[in-house]
Amino acid sequence: MAFQVDITEPALADAEDYVRFVRDVKKEPEAAERWFRGLVEAIYSLEDLPERCPVIPEREEFPYEIRHLVYFSHRIIFRVERERRRVVVYRVYHGSRHGLSEDLPSVQL
Repeated sequence: MAFQVDITEPALADAEDYVRFVRDVKKEPEAAERWFRGLVEAIYSLEDLPERCPVIPEREEFPYEIRHLVYFSHRIIFRVERERRRVVVYRVYHGSRHGLSEDLPSVQL
């Protein structure tokens, strides 16, 4: 049985910001569209076997398990809620970003 994938508003905003950057600053609208389509495919691939993705290296900063899926230069940051068969995508960060704890919810299992 597949997991339901829920994408939070901050994750959507992260993706929209990067698309805007590639489209408007780098002047590559086709590349922006391809990147976004691929991102959506990557996110929805989490419907099947989301735990195939590793726990984030910053795991000690959180009271719950957070995983990530790398998509080109970005990390899709998410949590698997096994009992609800749900994946919650919290953020889509550029891989060079440091420090996640201030931007993720402090939900406990």
